[in-house]
Amino acid sequence: MRILIIISTLLFGIIVSANDFTNSTMSVDEIINDMPLEKKVGQLFIFGFTGSSINQSLKNRLNKLYPGSVIVFGRNIKSLSQIKKLNDTAQRISLKNTGVPLLIAVDQEGGKVIRIKTSPSLPSARTLALTDDEGLVQDAGYVTGQLLSTLGFNMNLAPVVDISNASYTDFLGNRSFSHQKEIVNKMSSAFSKGLIDAGVLPTAKHFPGHGGVQTDSHLATPYKQITLTELLFNDLAPYKEMQRHRIPFAIMASHIAYPLIDESKMPATYSSLLLQNVLRTGLGFNGIILTDDIQMSGAKINKMSVGERAIQAVIAGNDVIMVGWNYRVQRTAVRAVIKAVKKGRISEDRLNASLRRILNHKLQFYKKPKKETLKQQLAKIPLKKTYGKIFKQVLKSQAPELSIAGQRVDVYSYSWRFLSTYKKTADSRLNHLKNFKGWKRSKKADTVVFHLSGPSSQKALRKAPSDIKSKMVVVNSSSHLRVQDTGSYKKVINIHSYHPNLGLFTAQHLNAEKKPLRIPTATDKGI
Repeated sequence: MRILIIISTLLFGIIVSANDFTNSTMSVDEIINDMPLEKKVGQLFIFGFTGSSINQSLKNRLNKLYPGSVIVFGRNIKSLSQIKKLNDTAQRISLKNTGVPLLIAVDQEGGKVIRIKTSPSLPSARTLALTDDEGLVQDAGYVTGQLLSTLGFNMNLAPVVDISNASYTDFLGNRSFSHQKEIVNKMSSAFSKGLIDAGVLPTAKHFPGHGGVQTDSHLATPYKQITLTELLFNDLAPYKEMQRHRIPFAIMASHIAYPLIDESKMPATYSSLLLQNVLRTGLGFNGIILTDDIQMSGAKINKMSVGERAIQAVIAGNDVIMVGWNYRVQRTAVRAVIKAVKKGRISEDRLNASLRRILNHKLQFYKKPKKETLKQQLAKIPLKKTYGKIFKQVLKSQAPELSIAGQRVDVYSYSWRFLSTYKKTADSRLNHLKNFKGWKRSKKADTVVFHLSGPSSQKALRKAPSDIKSKMVVVNSSSHLRVQDTGSYKKVINIHSYHPNLGLFTAQHLNAEKKPLRIPTATDKGI
């Protein structure tokens, strides 16, 4: 029912009750018509800011530039109660100034890219995919969305739907669900459904596809040499899948150029061919398109000023322009777009088309703060239980029949937490890699459990002789490419994320008695 309402609103412009934030029953078009130009243009921007409170810097943005959205970074977060207060106060200011609320966004992807620190934290996309359980991934999206919604966020700049490269470490790493589009398709849709169920707008990124690109667009403009046919067949598959499921979502355009598709060699941010012809017309996407930060080096094309970048991004088809840092730069960008509208470079119809998409989503995803205390609301979120299930399921799916119960075991890790929690369930000899002195003491062990967590532990692993490797179970919470010659080990279990109880989960799984698989015989019923 929720999805049908959204689709009807987007496609037919029906009058939607706006009591939640306007105390009226105005339609979206009526709201737009009542807005002065400065506030209309402000809705087209998403701004970052400094500080962790409603300071003068943030007040200047909200009171003078009227942004439709703000993005919160780690630098703005000191505690859960603090960011909740900041978000709620920012909403009140925006409602007072413009009559409409903010989209408050955050990058809560999982793994290394998280802004809201919890223990345990959201696993990486690669970890989620390894569960091979769409229901569990949807649950992860739901509890993540519950957390964000409780803290006053209504937009997550996730999931990453880029399809990674199986042969080398690209810019994405564990941020991508997989190098197989079928896995990315189903897992990105599942995670997004969970966010939607919690009242948070997902954002699929980085359109058209960052997979296989090694250049970081924060530092330079990457060029991806693929044809339109290849793009449609592979990189755009997750977007088409989310469209097929009728999931409401936004899309972030990337600062990546596709010279074999758009001969102008402009990044997708400024490419009307990619945004209008391919995305809007070809895929039929009618949701919000927002840019990545136009202050990034990848967006600095042909020495364009930041104001001209903002104008070109709107002309290309973006609805929301991200300017993440300096207030003066943000003010320059807003003033440039206002001037472009007044001079006719950006038409009123073009401006209003973006406003309709933005406001329709705000009608859906704005919620008044609950009267319950933050502590009461957080207590209802089964975050710890859900994230724990994910790690247990990954161990089960990666090593379903492996058991070392009753064996003499040596355990190696740089993490005392991993070692001590492992010891809670299984008797073993612990080896902290900080004091690693070689493999001699493990010659008599039946099994060596090795926790690979990064470059330093990788160096120790490389020193292992073949007889040690042959009885080694590698539990990898880092990149899959850190383990070479996987066939030389007893078992490699790729986890791709860390959990405070990873040692405990590992010991519980490896030391459980596994029942051997029974092959049905002809005497069994029905055979």
